[in-house]
Amino acid sequence: MKRIFLKVIVISAWLSSGVFAGTIITATQIKNAVEEFVVSQVESEIPANASLEIDVRWQNNIELDVNVDPVIRVRKSSSRQLRGPSVLRVGVDLDGETLRKMSVTADIRLHLPVLVAPYSIKRGENIESTRFELVKRDITKLRGVYYTDQSELVGMRMGRSLGAGEILTDLHVERIPIVKRGEIIRIISRGRVVQVAIDGTAMQDGGKGDLIRVKNVDSGKIVRGHVVESGLVEVGL
Repeated sequence: MKRIFLKVIVISAWLSSGVFAGTIITATQIKNAVEEFVVSQVESEIPANASLEIDVRWQNNIELDVNVDPVIRVRKSSSRQLRGPSVLRVGVDLDGETLRKMSVTADIRLHLPVLVAPYSIKRGENIESTRFELVKRDITKLRGVYYTDQSELVGMRMGRSLGAGEILTDLHVERIPIVKRGEIIRIISRGRVVQVAIDGTAMQDGGKGDLIRVKNVDSGKIVRGHVVESGLVEVGL
């Protein structure tokens, strides 16, 4: 009876000594590796006042029949931007050999203070600097270019209605026209030495800085130029 008991002790000690021991990579380790990779990929692309939220959808531990710590390697699965739900390729490497491969989804969200409407604003209304509030919002899937500075809205009006609490983008605004379609204007072309000015007709409305079509009154030729000020459009030579 004593011999059997001693054998059990020896076998237990042998198992606990690590002969059959393996390595366990925890779900937390995988999540951390994915998060670190995402941050390294996007940190140079996002504004300094933005915050990044990364939700890695992985819950399983991985058991390996090795007694050393392997390397967790993460890479993109495509060339698309890392925004929203993104699939990443994760590999577990040991001495240059890949022991495991898996696909891991990370939901990547970008939050930034942007201008939002405190109340509904109708199409055609002029934009005043006091109309909008700066609120931190999720802009991950936002269509159009957002605004963070109210000074960017000088000379603008609403080109599309905007509901209360909605984010203001360039899809909602347009410049207030200072040149009207059919109006007789001056067309100028500036070179290094010579500046040419001729009469023309505006073929469309345009605000300051807008690129519009204009017609040379003498030749009938239609060209494109930028609105400089009321009644004046500049085209390239």
